[in-house]
Amino acid sequence: MKPSQSGSNRSQKGYTLGELMIVLVIIGILSSIVYPSYSQYMFETRRSDAWVALTNAAAAQERWYSVNFRFTDAVVNLGGGSSPEGFYAISVESSSTSYRITATAIDTKVQASDTGCTVITLDHLGIQSPNDCWK
Repeated sequence: MKPSQSGSNRSQKGYTLGELMIVLVIIGILSSIVYPSYSQYMFETRRSDAWVALTNAAAAQERWYSVNFRFTDAVVNLGGGSSPEGFYAISVESSSTSYRITATAIDTKVQASDTGCTVITLDHLGIQSPNDCWK
């Protein structure tokens, strides 16, 4: 019979608490670097909701003009008062010869934090503003 062996010959498996803490610190540092870029990317992606709504409303406005010989100031005639994904409220100002369609970020949605691009406009000449929000 062999005498019992001590734990010194056993193979240890697993990670130490120190190693796990180092991994968590590295993950935290990477997250703090990546998250702001990801947030900005998501703001820019959600702006496409405003672009779609504005261009669709402009097309509807032009169709309205071709039938009625004037532009409408009723957003309901242009497809409704909100963007397809619901991040923006749509409004329109018009005269007989011009119009301006505005997409305003809804306060209760995350897009309201998109600095500088909470209000996006398109007019009858195709002028888009602010320019940085149409990229």
